Parts: sequence; structure tokens; C-alpha cells
Amino acid sequence: MTTTETPTDRPSRERRPRISLFCFRAVAVVIALFAIGQPIFIGSYFSGTFGALGLHAAGAAALQAFGLLVPIAAVAVVAMGGRWWFLVWSVTLFLLIHVQAVLGYVRALELHVPIGVLTVGVAVGLAIASLRRGAGRPRETRR
Repeated sequence: MTTTETPTDRPSRERRPRISLFCFRAVAVVIALFAIGQPIFIGSYFSGTFGALGLHAAGAAALQAFGLLVPIAAVAVVAMGGRWWFLVWSVTLFLLIHVQAVLGYVRALELHVPIGVLTVGVAVGLAIASLRRGAGRPRETRR
């Protein structure tokens, strides 16, 4: 005796951001690590290690490159039913990184330093939020 399974008998699979969330997490963690490295590099420069300024500039370039990827990864997470605020904070981080870099290159340190602190905080906060268990839960649908 064989039984046939109808489409209504199968449990419904909810859409969850798995691969997209993994990619978002990877980019967010890399950005957080580079952001944490920036004050370390510039502190080394101020302590007399003059080669650290080159590391600070290279870190800024890497942050700008990865800053382009984080909103793209966040769009994929949201498209798969993930948390919408990942996109909001990713775009915020993208803008902070680029404003921060421009202010650094024009030597506007009175703005570069506080915005840098904010950038590190947002980057670390976004990475931690993406690694939490609830980050993979699909967003609730309104009825």
C-alpha cells in the first residue's frame, strides 16, 4: 500500500535568510575588525611608529571597500525575509565610513575623530546584532 502526499500535507517551509545572513555576518564581522584596528593603527602612529599611518590609510581603503558590500548583503537578507533594520544600519554604516574617510583625507580631525568613534560603535554593534541567535528568525508578517 502506497500513500501519496498532497501539497497541503507537507509542512510549510518559511522563508529564512540562511546563506544571505551568513554572507552579511561575514562582511559585518570583517568591517568591525577593520574598524577596531583603525584607532590602534593611528595610536601607534602617534606613539612614534610612523609606518602605522600607512596601515591606517590601508585600513580606511579596506573599510570603504567592505562598506560597499554591507548594504548589498543586507538587501539580500531583507529580500529573504530577514530583519529590515539590518538594511537601515548598513546604509548608516556605509555613509559613516565614507564621510569618515573624506574627513580624514582633508585632515578635518575635529570631526574625523568623533565620527570615527561613532563608526566603530555602529560597526561593532551591527556585527554583534548579526551574530545573535534571533538574527536568523524571519520577520513577522502583518495580517
